[in-house]
Amino acid sequence: MEPISNRPGIQKIKSADKRKKVCEALESLRFTENDVKQMMKVFEEQIDYANSLNEEDRKKSDLFWECTYVSDLVKGNENGRYLGLDLGSTNFRVVLVDLKDGEAKTTTKYYNLTDDQLSGPAELVFDHIAASMEVFITEEKIQSQKPIGVGFTFSFPTVQKSLKKSILVTWTKRFKCTNGPGLDPCILLEEAIERKGGLSVPVNVMARISDTTGTLMAGSYYDKKCAIGLILGSGSNACYVEHLKNFKKLDPKEAKSDKILVNCEWGAFGDNGCLDFCRNEFEREVDQYSNFPGSYTFEKSFGGFYLGEMFRVVLVKLTKAGVLFDGKGSDELMTRWLWKSRQVTTVEKDNPGSSENTMSVLKQMKLDTIATEEDVLLVQEACYLMSQRAAYIVATALAVLLNHINEPEVSIGIDGSLYEHHPRFHHHMTTLLQKLVPSTKFRLFLVKDGSGQGAALVAAVESS
Repeated sequence: MEPISNRPGIQKIKSADKRKKVCEALESLRFTENDVKQMMKVFEEQIDYANSLNEEDRKKSDLFWECTYVSDLVKGNENGRYLGLDLGSTNFRVVLVDLKDGEAKTTTKYYNLTDDQLSGPAELVFDHIAASMEVFITEEKIQSQKPIGVGFTFSFPTVQKSLKKSILVTWTKRFKCTNGPGLDPCILLEEAIERKGGLSVPVNVMARISDTTGTLMAGSYYDKKCAIGLILGSGSNACYVEHLKNFKKLDPKEAKSDKILVNCEWGAFGDNGCLDFCRNEFEREVDQYSNFPGSYTFEKSFGGFYLGEMFRVVLVKLTKAGVLFDGKGSDELMTRWLWKSRQVTTVEKDNPGSSENTMSVLKQMKLDTIATEEDVLLVQEACYLMSQRAAYIVATALAVLLNHINEPEVSIGIDGSLYEHHPRFHHHMTTLLQKLVPSTKFRLFLVKDGSGQGAALVAAVESS
């Protein structure tokens, strides 16, 4: 990243003393070349630990690095009707995929979870899923005498035992259910369907996958060179195609080809302190006041659930330093977790020389009447630098995966609201990746609702 002082908005600050204070306050937003090199090195070390056959070595890493047991990517000759379930946020999704000779027709519907369901027994969540499946089946007039294959995207850290069997390790994000860890999501789903007396059409729950596995599967439907699925939404994770010879935790006899799909579960990367060298004060403060302090260190540096709060914390520091809003601010500025990632993406939509979107955010936060022209520029620069750092951190980890794949051309399918709506994230990631993996021709592309569609595609592939 370039020096803070080189940013055009910073250079327009008239007072040299103020410029100096601003640069000092924002310096820790820079993700330097040394940070990039060290993170790549540390990530490889943590992968080696997570991939080890030695249990004591695996305990040294917060990466799960699990085999997905998905036998193949989409080939293009699949047929039939399949359901995908996608649970990873408060917007639960049911997806119907109709396949004819590999051509897919997809229907998606959303069913929101309530706060009571998010904080009560896990059975309430799964009862909601079963009820939503029945509503979907009725609304879509689905009829079948034979069981319909179901793929279940369950986007929480789990230990994968087989394609269908997995064990929940912990809830994340807004989920605070009183039980669930130690249990099998697919069994919980099947039990909920039984409590309901079954569904109006028979179903066969075939697979539990992560959101990134679903995104990779959906990405491979649209682009046959897709070898990485990435989630950039409220949280983050990645899944990629690894050479079987490099994956130590699977008996080669269990594999169906010389490549496997690996679910990284990288959100907790750094929980053991291995990323302390590059964590800044803003990330530490966001973590301190989050739902799960001391956990999910990696995704808290860029995840959409945290980016709005990070932006607010940066602006609070500038305000308290007396270089923004004349040191006054507003109640909305000082309220933790009031700012969301949409405030970040809105500010970032302003082109150089414009401020309409930034002013709309400042108006929401009761700051528009006290903001000077320099304040607006400084808000924009702080948002830009924070976003660039976030994107660089993701790109650094992706570069390691691309080195593992080691192919001349690789496409990366990305699902998630942050990637979809942030106007500069794609550019920042691409810029750094071009420097880190110059020998790989790569393509980043959006896979809208890919995690749900991918779950249905897994069911299709496994039925072929």
